[in-house]
Amino acid sequence: MPMPSKLWVSLPRQAHSFRCIQGFTDMANFLAFDLGTTYLKAGLFDERGQTVASARRPLNADRPLPGRLEIAPKRFQRLLAGLIEDLGERERGLEGVAAVTFASQTNSFLLLGDRDCPVTPIILWPDERALPAADDILPLLRSFLPYKITGIPEISHQFMTAKLLWLQKTNPNLWSSAKRLCLIGDYLALWMTGCHATEAGVAGLTGLLDIHRLAWQSQACERFGISPSWLPECLRAGTDLGPIRAEVAQRLRLPRGCRFIVGCLDQYAGAIGAGNIMPGGISETTGTVLATVRCAQGFNPEPPRRVFQGPGFSAETFFQMIFGDVSANLLEAYRNSLPDQPEFDALIRTAEEVAPGAEGLRIGSAVKRTEGAPIFHGWAERHGRGHAVRAILEAVAFALAGQVDELCGGRRPKEIRSLGGAARNAFWRQLKADVLDCPLVAVQCSEPTGMGAAMLAAVSLGLGDLPQIAAQWIRLGAKSLPDARNHQAYRTMQITFPESPSK
Repeated sequence: MPMPSKLWVSLPRQAHSFRCIQGFTDMANFLAFDLGTTYLKAGLFDERGQTVASARRPLNADRPLPGRLEIAPKRFQRLLAGLIEDLGERERGLEGVAAVTFASQTNSFLLLGDRDCPVTPIILWPDERALPAADDILPLLRSFLPYKITGIPEISHQFMTAKLLWLQKTNPNLWSSAKRLCLIGDYLALWMTGCHATEAGVAGLTGLLDIHRLAWQSQACERFGISPSWLPECLRAGTDLGPIRAEVAQRLRLPRGCRFIVGCLDQYAGAIGAGNIMPGGISETTGTVLATVRCAQGFNPEPPRRVFQGPGFSAETFFQMIFGDVSANLLEAYRNSLPDQPEFDALIRTAEEVAPGAEGLRIGSAVKRTEGAPIFHGWAERHGRGHAVRAILEAVAFALAGQVDELCGGRRPKEIRSLGGAARNAFWRQLKADVLDCPLVAVQCSEPTGMGAAMLAAVSLGLGDLPQIAAQWIRLGAKSLPDARNHQAYRTMQITFPESPSK
């Protein structure tokens, strides 16, 4: 679908008063897309932070060749339209939507040609097409991506920049036809508004952004053969791009005048949705990857080795993050290897009668997210399904402890806000608390990532500042306090699990 090429016509950049959104209905709603790699989700939130409706659809990315992972842009649009249809069926129409926003993965991108027609599919970040050329590409990338400018401690073949260099080398004709670059969230904004814009936190994790000036690094872009005209304008999360284009609003059955608010990186949105918005706050997500996020005031020029840093929702706020491959993906892979493939809660219950340490059973440290079922070390006749599950849960908990130690300098925070499907399981949450010797608090909202993005939209449209919105919207669930006896048992085990950055 061609898109307008004339951009940035008197777009507003200021917040709106509360009166501005009351014209929609008595209670205005915020529509937030969560652009994940496994599912695309949509959540509808009202002015009080209540979830009005939610929907999800599997991304079902294409795998045209081994190692490839991509999705056609038109199918991506159809999935988003389908999510809105699902919400409309649950919500008796969408006439109350005041703003649309998003939480997005990063390093997933596409190239556009004349009239903004895609010349590539959306290439997703786990795609490994650049792996064979990694030995040649990565040294070049590292030499042009200094940490004090980018906040990136390490780069891999899964980063967008590595795949751009791969495309230049393997498909020069395609490369010469490209006119514009979009990350996946940028493509959503371009489709809905005609504006070529990106969010600073999402763009920061490409390594091409100066995260202090919120500007693309011209020298690095030139070295990688990326024209400045290709790149979107970089904006702070919560920026108002103006109303959605009339033809898109009509197609999606959204109200005319519904605005598009720039969202943010999914991990940052999850932190915001958990109330992790004050310096020193910590949140963790146990999902496809294990990610721990710390809210910080200012940039740390000399952090621990695995810490990514990116711009937050205000000029003085930065988020510090560590990603790892040891996460709920291991439990999913193990469950998929079982003939009965039980529900996850039922599977985790098998571990409840197993003592801490799983009677010596451990997970192999070489496990990667893209491999099959985890490999167990020390398996004996006494071990069964419950031991295997307990070993997986403990491996994730110790990986989390390592991330928290790095982010907090070995000190424990007052508490950790816990997100993701694992946060809803009391036993796994308790096991993490026991390993870390720190309380873990679940968030009641089932879609905190979408809610974090919706909170930014509410701030942009004048409902209050972020602390005020957080105080009104966020509802905490159960708190898991550490068991001193279990923690002492774990301290003597000294389980370690090496990890590497994931994206």
